[in-house]
Amino acid sequence: MTRRGPREIALDVLALTAEGLGEGAFEGRQVLARNALPGEAVHVRVLKRRRGIWYGEADDPAQASVARRRPPCRFFPRCGGCTLQHLDHEQQLLHKQQVLLADLAAHGVAPGMVRAPYSGPRLHYRFKARLGVRVVGDRLLAGFREGFSNRVVRMDDCKTLALPFARMLPALQTALGRLRRPDQVPQVELAGGDHHHAVIVRHLTALDESDLDVLDEFGRVNGMRVYLQGAGYDSVRPLRGAGGYLSYENADYGLSFEFLPTDFTQVNPYVNRALVRSAVLGLRPRHGARAVDLFCGIGNFSLAMARSGLRVHGFEAAAGAIDRARHNACRNGLSDRAEFALADLYDARCPDLPEAEYLLLDPPRSGAGANLSRWVASPVLERIVYVSCNPRTFSSDAVLLQQAGFVLDEVGIFDMFPHTAHVETLGVFTRIEGVS
Repeated sequence: MTRRGPREIALDVLALTAEGLGEGAFEGRQVLARNALPGEAVHVRVLKRRRGIWYGEADDPAQASVARRRPPCRFFPRCGGCTLQHLDHEQQLLHKQQVLLADLAAHGVAPGMVRAPYSGPRLHYRFKARLGVRVVGDRLLAGFREGFSNRVVRMDDCKTLALPFARMLPALQTALGRLRRPDQVPQVELAGGDHHHAVIVRHLTALDESDLDVLDEFGRVNGMRVYLQGAGYDSVRPLRGAGGYLSYENADYGLSFEFLPTDFTQVNPYVNRALVRSAVLGLRPRHGARAVDLFCGIGNFSLAMARSGLRVHGFEAAAGAIDRARHNACRNGLSDRAEFALADLYDARCPDLPEAEYLLLDPPRSGAGANLSRWVASPVLERIVYVSCNPRTFSSDAVLLQQAGFVLDEVGIFDMFPHTAHVETLGVFTRIEGVS
């Protein structure tokens, strides 16, 4: 019996979705396709069907959009790590800005000013990533997964990973392939700082001494610190004890941060520095005033705020991050201006916050949570800076802030993930005069 391949259809692309997919219709069905831009007529291989929607990958069109560009990576569009490499970069920024403004408008929020998008390096910007690992025949693959699939891309390079990671991909694949049971390694995680880089190897069965020798050699030859993960995140340990902190600096504020590979840090250090600078300037800090930093992590924003003269209280649910935040405050000489406490900020029993004139929050994609209205009820609170990785939850939380008496003075996007549909947003809210 002949095996059927993916169905191929002709599609007129009418729009570009918030996820960076070309959108059209075929026989009354919604179709979403990678590598497709509005105004193009493309041929699409349907790779996935879900809830009546067809998902696929488009061939390059005969008549390309004027906004189409040649992708810098030869693995696009198969690789799921990027969705917008075929779109002119300025148009990428415009699209992301339009996604944000459309979400705000749908929620009835009108910003006073829209900042010009901020962008840094477009390639080799990514210092944190999770790669899939899979054995196919006699070859081990390690890389991002394909679009609309769990299959791992056959890749020996990456244009988004920081150069030390991109260059070591072939060596990583060779090393993992030499393990006694390479089929028991489902993924690796990458974490890099300014000077050192780490690879976390997830393994489902115990590694023997020969396996450890292979990984040890890989680490030494390629300048990587290797960590092993035998179970959950709390099981991560450095290979043969050769670990230590990674670090990055923020020269704008004379700060140096140390962190572990398992800690949350921004993937793009170039854009992160601009984001921190804009956040602190957005607060317009008065020396000696009080500030609260919610979802503070290892102190990325908190210590810059403290260096600017504020007295900062940071709150975070991850105990390890709080330990690192306190450690970083001490090593930067800011323990007297920055205090940190463990708190589940999504729990209704979360205690009230200290009284403060300024509030900064940088929540996960799910948004600030049900406690937001209570946090901003303080009559002394003057300004709020909200950093978001999800335009939808940012917009819905902006409604709550409006109801609490704050207006969105300005908003803008920061291109934290070039060539992807990810939108990083910074909004500055001020209290409406006379409302408390």
